[in-house]
Amino acid sequence: MKIGIAGLPGQTVNYEAALRRAALNWETPVQIEVSLSPETALGWDALLLPGGGDISPAFLPGCPPLDPACAPPDPALDEKQLRLLESFVLSQKPVLGICKGMQLIGLFFGAGFCQHLLQAPNHRCLEYDRLHPTKTAPGSFLRRLYGEFPVVNSAHHQGLLFPDQPAGAPDACRALRTKIAVIQKSDDGVVEGIAHETLPIFGLQWHPERLCGRFLRPDAVDGSLVFSFFLRQIQESCR
Repeated sequence: MKIGIAGLPGQTVNYEAALRRAALNWETPVQIEVSLSPETALGWDALLLPGGGDISPAFLPGCPPLDPACAPPDPALDEKQLRLLESFVLSQKPVLGICKGMQLIGLFFGAGFCQHLLQAPNHRCLEYDRLHPTKTAPGSFLRRLYGEFPVVNSAHHQGLLFPDQPAGAPDACRALRTKIAVIQKSDDGVVEGIAHETLPIFGLQWHPERLCGRFLRPDAVDGSLVFSFFLRQIQESCR
């Protein structure tokens, strides 16, 4: 079983460690590879889209100007990650997106996007991740793993917008092309988790890789449960 991380070597260490930790007692050997190459990705059984910098507005509807609150984006990286995502959607292989990775999944499937959330002060990293309560959707894998009101971490200022959400940006929301369900929201309304209704594609705005192993803390969830869940999805997909 081979899992690919769509990133740059040396910048995905926490994700690699979390996956290896989850795979320690796994019945099937697990290999992890970091690359942005479509050719290399042909040998992967699953894709992890990691967190990262701000997404280029070139990929947003209408190509709006870069919001002054954003850091300089890397559109070449965004494009490579979106191309890998597309290939895994077409092959119906499991995908887990974390933070920026979740935002890329949402954009791919037609969700709206805000370059700088009104709620950003509650979520942006200030030296350390922010902790906050959330609510999970009934029947979702997050409800099964963590119950109804898990406390998670945040380190972002951009976010996805869905048609039922009022937004600060008037053109940020548009109809979804495919069925993506919101399965978790923060107490201030920010989307924290999504899942495709028929494909093994999942996204988290928070960072489970920084809530497990040496990052495990008593005042938030155990992020390792997410990676164990992801391994089970990959195993089922490989059968």
